[in-house]
Amino acid sequence: MSLQEKLFADYMQAMKDKDSIKKSILNYVIAQIKNKKIELQKDLEDGEVIKILKKEIKSLVEAIGFLEQANKLEELKEEQAKKQVLEQYLPQTKSKEETKEIILDLIKELGVSELAKQRWQIMWAIKSKYWEEIEWSVANEIINEMLK
Repeated sequence: MSLQEKLFADYMQAMKDKDSIKKSILNYVIAQIKNKKIELQKDLEDGEVIKILKKEIKSLVEAIGFLEQANKLEELKEEQAKKQVLEQYLPQTKSKEETKEIILDLIKELGVSELAKQRWQIMWAIKSKYWEEIEWSVANEIINEMLK
């Protein structure tokens, strides 16, 4: 079962269960997937669906920040619930230690001698090989620590 099929099946189940929060966020994500499908004129792979999910989670995190500042607790709880629903569909990411090991292996593999100048090569390798498994911000943080 593809990720799209799972999202749709869970949307249908949320409708049956009358789970309004889950139904609304899954409906929105399914609409985003359909829009992307029309734009690209092809069926989306799971990786492309994951990008859509991550983008929506990022926007929810921003909304949560604004709602915390505005002290709107009811809306805050709703946005946090939506975020939790979407996070269930993301693949597990590597821990910081595992990410560091991967980065060290890539440095050896690529023959990086000057990390500051060749940083882009490592980031490019991470993006091309491990983009679903590694959090971009964690990889960047590890490289910054190595540069110190």
